[in-house]
Amino acid sequence: MTIREEAVEILRKKAAALFGIDAITLNENTRFIEDLNCKSINMVQLCGTLEDEFEVEIPFAAFENIKTFGDAGDYIDRALGI
Repeated sequence: MTIREEAVEILRKKAAALFGIDAITLNENTRFIEDLNCKSINMVQLCGTLEDEFEVEIPFAAFENIKTFGDAGDYIDRALGI
């Protein structure tokens, strides 16, 4: 599993728990705002989950501009530079 895929999987599981939905309905194309109706606190929680899991700092201003789970995976992949 690539870093990108791992990040998407982590987001799927966390979002499912936060929103009480089945993780199977979420994928790399899931949009934070349009599909999940994420509020700022939800974005902070999801961002924090990725930061903790990958031990990387993600500026919240940057994370707010990320639209999909796949975009977040790409961001983590680039941030780690592996």
